Amino acid sequence: MKIRILLALSLTFASTANSFGATTASQKFTVVVPSNVSITAPSDVVKNHDETDDNQAFPAQQWTVKGNTLSGVSVSFSTNQAFTHTTNNTFKRDAQVSLSEASHLGPATWTISQASDTTSYSSGDGIATVAASSNGVGRATFDLAVSFLGGSYGTFAAGNYETTVTGTVTAN
Repeated sequence: MKIRILLALSLTFASTANSFGATTASQKFTVVVPSNVSITAPSDVVKNHDETDDNQAFPAQQWTVKGNTLSGVSVSFSTNQAFTHTTNNTFKRDAQVSLSEASHLGPATWTISQASDTTSYSSGDGIATVAASSNGVGRATFDLAVSFLGGSYGTFAAGNYETTVTGTVTAN
């Protein structure tokens, strides 16, 4: 009788253990993508004046703007001053900046809201700003063209004239 009870209990425990065992399981895998709103400037550029009365255009410089925010980004590029002589700041020449889209990746549409602007140092306006924005996730390369508006060669002092363009990107 003892053997039958033990055998009956063993079979009961064995079938109970099998009836509570899992037949499926799951595990979630999640990738956390951090927000990336960034701008990358090219290296500084120097140009020798060609000694004519023509405006002195720098080769277009490519800036990269990234924005993986769902609402997109806004980007602006601004001079800090008109072209100003580095050792005698009374000598100035206007700067002109122009912006165009070179390429883009991702689903965002990029729109240039201000394609060109010029400083007017004689009126006290040393800031020229161009701007663009996107409506979603993407990245773009922009061509930024800068020109030194010199006028008559020989009417301004020899030396280095500088302006700095600062690019700023923010999430919409």
